[in-house]
Amino acid sequence: MAELISIIVTTYNREDALDAVLRSLARQSDPDFEIVVADDGSRPSTARMIENWKTKIGRRLEHVWHKDLGFRAAEIRNHSL
Repeated sequence: MAELISIIVTTYNREDALDAVLRSLARQSDPDFEIVVADDGSRPSTARMIENWKTKIGRRLEHVWHKDLGFRAAEIRNHSL
């Protein structure tokens, strides 16, 4: 059994870019990975988009969010592990 790879994608209010990344990951032929979106305080619309992707991505997709208190991308990535 292959080990599961965790791909952590950091985002902040860039639904267009996040959507492009998720589209690309959805097309991968190797299914042995999960996706964790590390969200540095995006608007609720980002969470809604991620929820929509959960139904069609074909693998585990988690959303880890914290309140927007300025640039804290490193902190949210650490919470995504």
